Amino acid sequence: MPITKTDVSRKYLRWYFCAANQPHEVQTKGVPVTLWQSSLFGSQICKAVVKDMSLGGVGLLAPLSKNVPDVILVQYDERIRMAAEVVYRRQVSDKLVFLGLSWLDAKREQRLKLLRLLSKKAYRLSQDSARTTQKTADE
Repeated sequence: MPITKTDVSRKYLRWYFCAANQPHEVQTKGVPVTLWQSSLFGSQICKAVVKDMSLGGVGLLAPLSKNVPDVILVQYDERIRMAAEVVYRRQVSDKLVFLGLSWLDAKREQRLKLLRLLSKKAYRLSQDSARTTQKTADE
């Protein structure tokens, strides 16, 4: 099962796609997304890795060397692209920054669709990890 965590200070249940107790700079799992400028003909900013998500927003790691503006588009696949505002920035290493994003104009249905897709991805990541751990223990 994907890791979920309830936090009384948060409005929505948060799904984690990585080991929540590991520092971000040593984590190896997550869901890849592409960050775009929010203008009509916005260009690609960079690739990023989703570490956690809720109906309210997403936490991700992005390259520190890229200038990520305060309002961006997050693209999961060809069909799903949602506007978000960067509400939190924290440098986690000399190469990575953790960004906390809040969804802007996405309808609740679109957020649910994305959460369903990403939670399926998280489940596979968790299962692969469990299989690897079990295989190592059996050897």
